[in-house]
Amino acid sequence: MLSFLLILQDTSSITKKSNMESLQSVSPEAFLSLSNPIIFSLIFLIVTLFVSFVYYRYVIIPLRQRFLEEKENLRLQQAELMALFYELSPDPILRFDVTGKIIVANKAAQEVFGGSILMGEYIEKVIKNLASFNLGLLVNSDEMQRFYLEVNNKAFEFLVKGVPKYQFGQVYGRDITKLKEAEDDLKFALVQAEKAKRLKEEFLSRISHEIRSPLVAIQGYSELIKNELEGEFSPEFRQIFQSIENNSKRLYRTVDLILNMAQVYTTSYESNFKVIDLYKIVDGVFRNFSSFADEKGIEYKFISDVGDELKIVGDEYSVTQIFDNVIDNAFKYTSEGEIRILFRKKNGRIKVSIKDTGRGMSNDFVEHLFQPFTQEFSGYTRPYDGAGVGLALVKSFVELNNGEIEVDSNLGEGSTFTISFKEA
Repeated sequence: MLSFLLILQDTSSITKKSNMESLQSVSPEAFLSLSNPIIFSLIFLIVTLFVSFVYYRYVIIPLRQRFLEEKENLRLQQAELMALFYELSPDPILRFDVTGKIIVANKAAQEVFGGSILMGEYIEKVIKNLASFNLGLLVNSDEMQRFYLEVNNKAFEFLVKGVPKYQFGQVYGRDITKLKEAEDDLKFALVQAEKAKRLKEEFLSRISHEIRSPLVAIQGYSELIKNELEGEFSPEFRQIFQSIENNSKRLYRTVDLILNMAQVYTTSYESNFKVIDLYKIVDGVFRNFSSFADEKGIEYKFISDVGDELKIVGDEYSVTQIFDNVIDNAFKYTSEGEIRILFRKKNGRIKVSIKDTGRGMSNDFVEHLFQPFTQEFSGYTRPYDGAGVGLALVKSFVELNNGEIEVDSNLGEGSTFTISFKEA
């Protein structure tokens, strides 16, 4: 081990001596030449630092300065555009800080609030409603508050919103005077419409009473005379009494029709839905028209192959009116032949068909059949009576009871009206 260390020491001494001899042998010119790696490295480092300095000084710094200038110009342009927006806005706009002091107020705001200088004023003194707000809390929240205020006989809607990032609040106003006037006009029109509606209902009610009262007397006295003289007058007089009875019934239905149409179109009809016996209702209507069949000499049949227990859920009065008007319509347009009422069931629905052999209708008119005040023949010379509202009412009452109505008619061959309801 000791011998190894001695050998290593001798080797190191020899190497140092050799290096010193080589350095002494190098001339000054060779040491400073580019062939010397030390000199080359120093020169390369200096050139690199110089190029980097020049690039940073004359490229990076100008670009950075230009970027900052453009950014500042853009910010100024945005601020200028925003200020221009504020000034050109026809609605009042105000900005206030956390203390409530106004820092921005556009021209419209100056005009709305009396033309005084608003800058520096406290917002709650200018807009009294804001006195109840916690302005500091409002500025630091994103919630929007809305209130209405009358200023110089004009109605305004104001929106107040905080901008927490910049620690200020904004007030946006909108003149809603015309909107308010339109709203007031609409309310007044609705009040007037309600008055007109009540007046119309009262008028129809009184007219109905005035018509019904004489009809009761006419029907009562004619029935009394008829019963007293039973067997003592000729068939001609019997026909006269039959005509009095039938026309009184028709006038009753006309009054009811007008009242019902008024209720439907003013949405004042009050329905009462429950389980009802459809067979019983139709049978009752059928019997009421028996005298019409006797007067006209028409064969009048009631046919049911599905029994007499036919229940549906519906409004009893409106369902009765449906069949009353359809059967009345059949008698009105049928002068000879027959009228049949048929019951049947299909797919869980009860179908009632009223079939007549009257004059029927053209295909073009069937498309407009359920429109109010329409008749295929109109004018003073029309061959049939009626106001043209019966079937329109039928359509409305069918829809009220979730029913369906179908019409099959040909001119000169008669008509078939089929009304169906879901079985209860």
